[in-house]
Amino acid sequence: MDSRLLNRVKTVWKALAAVVIAMAVTHGAHAQTITGKTIRFIVGFPPGGAVDLIARAVAPGIGDALGSSVVVDNRAGASGAIGAELLVKSPADGTAIGLVSISSMVLNVHMVPNPPYHTLRDFTPISTVGLVPFAITIHPAVPARSLKELIALARSSPGKLTVGSPGVGSLQNLTVELLNNAAKVKILHVPYKGTGPAMTDVLGGHIDGMVTAVPGVISAAKSGKLRVIAVTGDQRSSALPEVPTAQEQGLTNFRVVNWYAIVGPANIPAPQLGALHGAIQRTVASPGVRDKLVASGVDPKTDATPAAFAAFVRDEFALWGKLVKQSGIRME
Repeated sequence: MDSRLLNRVKTVWKALAAVVIAMAVTHGAHAQTITGKTIRFIVGFPPGGAVDLIARAVAPGIGDALGSSVVVDNRAGASGAIGAELLVKSPADGTAIGLVSISSMVLNVHMVPNPPYHTLRDFTPISTVGLVPFAITIHPAVPARSLKELIALARSSPGKLTVGSPGVGSLQNLTVELLNNAAKVKILHVPYKGTGPAMTDVLGGHIDGMVTAVPGVISAAKSGKLRVIAVTGDQRSSALPEVPTAQEQGLTNFRVVNWYAIVGPANIPAPQLGALHGAIQRTVASPGVRDKLVASGVDPKTDATPAAFAAFVRDEFALWGKLVKQSGIRME
């Protein structure tokens, strides 16, 4: 090879090597920016509640995986909206994350006037942590032993069947509306101020049924005080494996899950985002954390990539936004 050509090739290779080294150093520097730092884990719900328990189950593992300290910061109020708004205003460098639910990420934005943030613009989706399907339950005196039979009963007496929920604008309220739309029936929604009062009235036979999270009905179902006729997830609940899903009973597109996920402020850089996502995956997959989540009634779940979770959020945002608009429901 001509010496001049050889020198030129060497020069090009040296330049390329320098670029590769610079890129590696830069990536390493970005990837290490979370390590050793304190990560603020904002939870928009009070200490001791179901959401807080999820956060405290995963926080230590995430910290260990990142070599950082993760501190849970409870900022309760407005169905998680106060914590979500605080997260939006936090630094987008991977040192602030938040545990959110479908209420704070989707329902609030559609049902309150002038929401303080926009789900699809103001957050960096990282990963789901777990899912909680609902149970459609009825009092044993109601002459229906399946969702199909309940739908037939509702069609024969429009507006007479009553189903309770924790309140107007709750996901349970919207589940009743979705059921009415999907089955083309009219079941009367009865709002309460919380799950407890609704449960008391359905157990007492004052209303025909209620929609609530699966963990809250296991005891009453096993004792025969309530009849669970369907669960609303894609799969049967491990806690009530004998109960078929609504999809199995003919409502093929009917799916409702209360999901909990970890997000950050908008525009978290890719290295930090990847580090956070990997830490969450490893944590939720660990046996100790999985056991804690399952014991609290949560089906552990993570997403393959942040992009996959972002697509899921977009789908949920569109689905529930359409239903809210059609129903005219507004959060009280």
